[in-house]
Amino acid sequence: MSRQGKQLGFAVLIALLSAATAAAQAPSGGRLAGVVLDFAGKPQMGATVWVTAQGPSGAETLRARTNQAGRFLLDKLPVGAYTIRVTLGGFLPTISRNVVVSANATTVLKLELDTLFSTVSHMRQPPKSGTEPDDWDWVLRSSADTRPVLRWNGNDDDSGSPDSASARNNTPRARVELTSGGTEPGMVSSLTQSAFAYDQPIGMSGQLLLAGQFSYDAAGTAGLATTWAPFGSSADAPRTTVALQQYRIGEETAGPMLRTLRSEQAGSTHVGSRVTIHYTAEYVWVSLRTSSSALHPRADVTMQLSRNWTATVSAGSQPANGQIGPADLESAVSQLGVFPAVMFHNGSPTIGNGWHEELRLEHRVVKNGTVSLAGFRDQSSRTAVFATSVGGDDPLDALPIPHAVDGGGISTYGTRAAYQQKITDALETAVIYAWAGVLTADDVPLDGATLQALLKERSRNSVALSMRGRIRKSGTRFTASYKWVDGLQVSRQDPYGEALYDADPFLNVSLRQALPAFLGGKKIEAVADLLNVLGEGTVYRNTADGRLGLTPAPRVLRGGLSFQF
Repeated sequence: MSRQGKQLGFAVLIALLSAATAAAQAPSGGRLAGVVLDFAGKPQMGATVWVTAQGPSGAETLRARTNQAGRFLLDKLPVGAYTIRVTLGGFLPTISRNVVVSANATTVLKLELDTLFSTVSHMRQPPKSGTEPDDWDWVLRSSADTRPVLRWNGNDDDSGSPDSASARNNTPRARVELTSGGTEPGMVSSLTQSAFAYDQPIGMSGQLLLAGQFSYDAAGTAGLATTWAPFGSSADAPRTTVALQQYRIGEETAGPMLRTLRSEQAGSTHVGSRVTIHYTAEYVWVSLRTSSSALHPRADVTMQLSRNWTATVSAGSQPANGQIGPADLESAVSQLGVFPAVMFHNGSPTIGNGWHEELRLEHRVVKNGTVSLAGFRDQSSRTAVFATSVGGDDPLDALPIPHAVDGGGISTYGTRAAYQQKITDALETAVIYAWAGVLTADDVPLDGATLQALLKERSRNSVALSMRGRIRKSGTRFTASYKWVDGLQVSRQDPYGEALYDADPFLNVSLRQALPAFLGGKKIEAVADLLNVLGEGTVYRNTADGRLGLTPAPRVLRGGLSFQF
């Protein structure tokens, strides 16, 4: 090759090397990574992330989906500003603009999805002030006309329980109960029945609870309940419950069959850091020869006035669930027992229509002690009174077991003072004083007159003591209460306060005793619910057909075993 050819080849080689070096030094694209969360901070799988470049070059839109950890990644994006839009079924779309992608760098985003429950200042977020670790929650209650539902939310030694959040791991769980006796008025006390519950996690945070119940005798008792908690088992999360139940009235197989349906929507929302709204809307339908239905809405608005002062305004119908607790296996089974008392009038079922209004102030006087003062009003045109009759031709008039009857109207103002104290980590107590009106029976024979004519409204004083706790050495959990009233009563006095502080009339005890687990570490408990243990408070009056017994709280007993897997 000539000298000139060699010089030309060398020049071309130098040019190629310079171009390659320049290309290597030119700025390359960037990366966009992020995580998509819901308002509770839980990752959301399957969300669609749309990435659109801003400006003239933004014609093409890129798309990515989040993995099971809620994360996404887009590589080799041109340098510039982008608009990010995230969509997911059940959530409102979220948009983030002016997201800058730089050369040779990764831009990291945290994107939060909201729902209709959380669009106002993230209402569903807990208050910033939070709850002190030593605060304690009272038990989850059913309506005032039904039994309490034992609930334990202690933090001391439940970490190994299948109910604990740390042990859940998104795996299905189940519970089976074998019990004898019933806690619903109108059920035969010797009834032997089984109940089961199944907890199926759905997605990253959803929860579906199924529960069923059936008896072994000719009473035909059966029930089915389901609870859908799309945002998890937290007590603040909204949930929807539907429950159906049937049982035969009376002890004979020829008795009429009572069928009930209950649908409930409940939850809590936070407005800013100081206001909390608890809401419940319950629809109940009953059928026995004829049908009856009722709608029971309720709302409690709590405002944190200062560090030690809280105000609560409550308004709603009774009966309805006064408090909301976490959704778990035990609460799923309890949904089969929170039907309101069904009253009978001339053989037809009716449902109470009470209304409650209340203003309550609470003041923390010591670290673990709180004093509350409340003024309230209760109204009802159909008040439930439990009756036992030994005469009459109608099967409903000849029941040897208590059933609810329409006691007529009541309208009363009342006051309540309570002191709550957490004595130790394993023992909590409350003392409650109340003054309010009740229905009482005049000491005259009925002699063909209506029951409403026999019952009169009178004001009564009452004092109640309730406690709950755990005996750690034996593994026993318990709740116990006693309420004394200074005179005869055949209806409840302050039913909302009874539900709030777990203090039903007379002596009541609920026990959960842990038993040795011989099934590979599973949880086994002996359960007992004893309401009005001593059978107090029954008022007897003579009728033309026999003797009538009236009481605000019938004696009911239930006991058995529960197995949790």
